Amino acid sequence: MTVTDANFGTPRPIGTDLPDNQLFLLVDPADAFTAAHARLTSASEAAIAKANQRDKRMVTIPAGVALVVLLYCVLHGYLISGVILAGLVGWGAFWVAIMVGAAIREPARSVGQLAAAGAEEVKLALSGANRGRYQWIGRGTDFVGVFPDAGLAYYFGPATRWRHLILAGRQTIRQVRVNATTQVSQTSTSTTRHSRRFAVAPTRNVAVLSKGKSTTTHATLTSTHTSHVLEIQYQTAPGTSPAWLSVNFAEDGRLAEDWRLMISQIAGLA
Repeated sequence: MTVTDANFGTPRPIGTDLPDNQLFLLVDPADAFTAAHARLTSASEAAIAKANQRDKRMVTIPAGVALVVLLYCVLHGYLISGVILAGLVGWGAFWVAIMVGAAIREPARSVGQLAAAGAEEVKLALSGANRGRYQWIGRGTDFVGVFPDAGLAYYFGPATRWRHLILAGRQTIRQVRVNATTQVSQTSTSTTRHSRRFAVAPTRNVAVLSKGKSTTTHATLTSTHTSHVLEIQYQTAPGTSPAWLSVNFAEDGRLAEDWRLMISQIAGLA
């Protein structure tokens, strides 16, 4: 992992304790992030509603085209052929509508924009935390970090309803692990090649074709994708229900293990 000023720093003199010796602290984000979150959420909901309306049209238009073709054929006395033709035309119109809808579909930008806004919020929050050295990383809309001098762990994202969570590592974190899930997909293809056939003409009006050879080749492509999710179990007080934080590192298993180790050290588990 490349360490830059964006995810590592020593902002102020070290303050190692949470207020009033609390085991955890939840802090609301800045007003700028709250406004950005509300704006992006509203835009995302509007885009989803627009996409749903477009999907309904994708079903309605092909059905209307098929109905018009069917009525035309029935009025002209072509019942059986009209049913078949209407089915083919409707099926074709359906796939044309699908392809056109996919071509004009608006890109899903809200997640990326929300992740960028979250990164700016984390930079602002951690630079003023007054907890000594810190390091953090963002994976999508989840952000996790550590304060090694203060022995604190940090999270910001949807799991805390977009509030900054600071945990006293040794007193609250119970286990840290990386959950790896592997998906295997296979794609099979078959290719048939025919050799050249020769014509033998014993007479002027009679010809015999020689028997050709056909070769069929089968190929199977197997692809494997492994997803690594960093999972942190914490408990804010003895006897209370524990909770989990999950951060998806996708196929970067080594980076997930690095963060598992750093958080385990903060919690005294390694």
